[in-house]
Amino acid sequence: MGLKYRVLAADDELWSRENIKRMLPWEDYSIEFLEPACDGEEVLERIPKEKPDIVITDINMPFLSGLELLDRISSQYPDIITLAVSGYDDFRKVKGVFMSGGIDYLLKPVSREQLVDSLSKALKTLEEREKEKADKEDSLLRENYVSSFLEDDEFSSLLNGKLFRPGKEFHVPSTKVFSEISTILVKFHNVEILKQSYGKDVLKMSYGLKEKLRELIGNERMIVFNYTDKVNEFIIELNATPARLHFIADRILEAFPIEKQGPITVVIHDKATSLDDIAAVYREMIADLMTRNFGNEHSIVLCTGSKKISDLHDRYTNRVESLITECLGKNDITQARNIILETAGLNKCDNQNWSLFEVTQFTTRVLNTIADADRSGDSRLYEEVQDAINYGLRSLNKEIIIENIELALQMASGPDATESSSISEQVESVHDYIKKHYMERLSLADLAEQFYVEPSYLSRKFSQRYNETITAYITGCRMDRAKELMKDDENKLEAISFEVGYDDYNYFSRVFRRFEGVSPSEYRKKQVGC
Repeated sequence: MGLKYRVLAADDELWSRENIKRMLPWEDYSIEFLEPACDGEEVLERIPKEKPDIVITDINMPFLSGLELLDRISSQYPDIITLAVSGYDDFRKVKGVFMSGGIDYLLKPVSREQLVDSLSKALKTLEEREKEKADKEDSLLRENYVSSFLEDDEFSSLLNGKLFRPGKEFHVPSTKVFSEISTILVKFHNVEILKQSYGKDVLKMSYGLKEKLRELIGNERMIVFNYTDKVNEFIIELNATPARLHFIADRILEAFPIEKQGPITVVIHDKATSLDDIAAVYREMIADLMTRNFGNEHSIVLCTGSKKISDLHDRYTNRVESLITECLGKNDITQARNIILETAGLNKCDNQNWSLFEVTQFTTRVLNTIADADRSGDSRLYEEVQDAINYGLRSLNKEIIIENIELALQMASGPDATESSSISEQVESVHDYIKKHYMERLSLADLAEQFYVEPSYLSRKFSQRYNETITAYITGCRMDRAKELMKDDENKLEAISFEVGYDDYNYFSRVFRRFEGVSPSEYRKKQVGC
């Protein structure tokens, strides 16, 4: 552990300086003992550079007495804690020490016990000050986080149509500084990394990323806000030339390496518009974002309107669909897998320029085909797979997608595991694990691997035991926790969504409405009215 505090002692007698220097193993107290000073004037000269936390001074020194030194320190450096040492038991001087801000008065010869006792008082005071300062900074920072979030919420209202809701008053700050603006959308695809980087604190994450984006852009007039419905999307509005916008995009991607932050998409809309048009601009940018190449790489997309979704390839052709259906009808899972991954090319989607839209469309239709062919006829068993595939799409992770397509094929082939005497205990263990970790990203494949159970078998046994799918149970845990958090009015709904495991507030809202019959905001109003 590094030395935390610094002590500077002052005495005009050499033996006294050496005695106090050797009296304690200072490092054991997390203290750096600075080379002692010969008099008070030397102490004042050294304080600005060496920044001691504690000064121990003899009272009787030439040139500048100990009491005068204490007065000067108290006046000029009030955060420094001072201790006084004297060879005279003089009440007037004792009183002077405390009047000058000293916290203790020691008589020579100073014993080890006396010094330890006085230092303990000093260290306790320093630690209390640090805690008070940290608490104050945390409180101020939290106020900044909340204020920043409220501003985000008002800007976000321009995107989601809430701005002009009847009975609501909104004020979008700083919009008059622009007559015409260009827009940059920054999307962080790996939300799990964001969560871990900021301790799962959505307010801290939003504030921190906005500050970093502002720093990267420079001194230009700009608006930077986090879209509260999509915690991993940030909108930048500014007056800039197309060349400047591309420079900013490059700089953003350089500042967030893939190995640390995961893939990022920067969408540039360089056509000058007014802030009133931001909702239409955003929809156009999101549509163009879907045209980016799929894969674990950064991407810059220029929103020109020339490359539309309708221009992209339909990778899931009728021929591919019929081949897969035929294989599943014969229960030839190996061949079905080969058609999906090799013939159709899903296995090479990241290096054969498949777009995010094409991968999304392909995987959705593949899963539907597999589910339709499942002889069990229980489509609920594919909820876990779909949820995991959706995560793979959002995070641009091909391995997760393929792993879960293969899992779906195993499920379609029917149960091939035999009943195990321990399966009941394993299912209970999975149930208990989910109850503790529901806010994390949990997939059927991961749970099966962790508890050494074949995935499709685990899915079926869980559903039989608890009369609901694993996904339904995870969602139920999340909804229960969300309702608990809603009891505190200071918990923002978007922050609650993030805390219980959803990076998309709109999706959270839809799931909540499906479970409770009302939206999160309506539910909260009813609770307040009770």
